[in-house]
Amino acid sequence: MEAQYPETDKGVGIRVVPELLARPLPLRFMVDILPLIRFVLLLLAAFLLFGPLDRWRLWIWLPCCAIVATALVLSNTRGVWIAAVVAGFYLLWEWRRWAAAAMPAVLLLVFWLGPASVRERVDSLLHPHGATDSNEHRKIVWRTGWEMIKAHPLLGVGPDMVRKKAIQDEYRPKDIPLPLPEGFYEHAHNIYIQYASERGVPATLFIVAAMGLALYDFRRKLKDLPGGRSTERYLLQAAIAIVIGTAVGGIFEYNLNDSEVLTMFLTTMCLGYIAVSSRTPQSKVPV
Repeated sequence: MEAQYPETDKGVGIRVVPELLARPLPLRFMVDILPLIRFVLLLLAAFLLFGPLDRWRLWIWLPCCAIVATALVLSNTRGVWIAAVVAGFYLLWEWRRWAAAAMPAVLLLVFWLGPASVRERVDSLLHPHGATDSNEHRKIVWRTGWEMIKAHPLLGVGPDMVRKKAIQDEYRPKDIPLPLPEGFYEHAHNIYIQYASERGVPATLFIVAAMGLALYDFRRKLKDLPGGRSTERYLLQAAIAIVIGTAVGGIFEYNLNDSEVLTMFLTTMCLGYIAVSSRTPQSKVPV
């Protein structure tokens, strides 16, 4: 532990959750790829709803979508759930608004019929189970990040400095008692607070503006497409859903910190802009 996390503070309790490091390697790997599972689910859903899909191939794609959705539900990761639900609602709204309206009923059915662990995780959003959940330590890192932003609004404390023990000690609010709850304290678990505390408010606004510009470009191109299914419509709707999911998921986690997640996000954005620049004829398959 000390060799892997040299900045760990044994005195005041800045530490990672030991149960996480004790998990088998496949489970630890799953923690890192959960945003990727969300990306795959949104890509599959967008393809089923808007892509040039042959009806007789549904038997291939529907089970794939069901398997990925089941994996996402059983991950018991609340932030990923919320992001997937919001992005999924967008896709359904764009496809058939009655389907979007029925989504809450489906979610309630999953809640009541799903495993007890799923119900407990949903309940923990409002009723945390002590140190088992990450609610408390997230509040601490958010407040600490906010203090960094107030002290350095233009340039932040510097890239990769938020994780430093000395920086954490300096900006952690004094009314927070020690020892701290178990959790990972080396980033803010929020992309907006993380970027603003590291690189300043202007840099964060540029990042948010870039995501907003992508949404604007994709939506504008969608209006120019003829009706019906097409590859372009699929790529644009998938890119929009992934931007929405990333923006919402970023409230609860520093989800663009992992290179594999960032690569998938940027690749999807590139595919969206390929669709924006495309001038190929569109298919006329009804949506």
